[in-house]
Amino acid sequence: MQAKYSSTRDMLDEDGDTTMSLYSRASTITRQLEPRHAGHRCNPCPEKWKWHGDKCYQFYKESKSWQGCEYFCTGENATMLKINTQEVLEFAMPQSYSEFFYSYWIGLSRNGSGKDWLWMDGAPYSFELFEIIIDVSSLRSRDCVTILNGKAFSKDCRELRRCACQRMAARVEPESLHSPPEPTDEGDR
Repeated sequence: MQAKYSSTRDMLDEDGDTTMSLYSRASTITRQLEPRHAGHRCNPCPEKWKWHGDKCYQFYKESKSWQGCEYFCTGENATMLKINTQEVLEFAMPQSYSEFFYSYWIGLSRNGSGKDWLWMDGAPYSFELFEIIIDVSSLRSRDCVTILNGKAFSKDCRELRRCACQRMAARVEPESLHSPPEPTDEGDR
């Protein structure tokens, strides 16, 4: 005897028992395939963070001093942005474009005019990667670096700027899109 369909939702087997609801099965498959959040399904970054390479990045809208951003990033289990490779430079600089001149503090500073620029982890700044534009006419100290419209500027660390933070990306574990196999009655016979 052929299978009968009592509605578009139910599929009946030869004995007339409902073996599977097409609606239920379609719903299950759809839930498995739908992204749970925006972006890639296996995104190793927290929500609203941007994934690039082995790190996650966040460019916050809140304005703080350089030290305030340092504390803020630490509170986010992160550090201030470190631009130490061409790949990070090419990713981070476009994030700094703003028609309203909002710039972002990065984790680069020095202990006074004429001193070496150092990243927060103590690594030296590479002059070959990007130039820091210094306003020599200003009497204020300009010992912290901000990025704006693809350029880096030395600014007074007490000025209020937006925070750019980074953290290591979580390890991505492949997820199975298949539902677990359904038990069979063969072992019960």
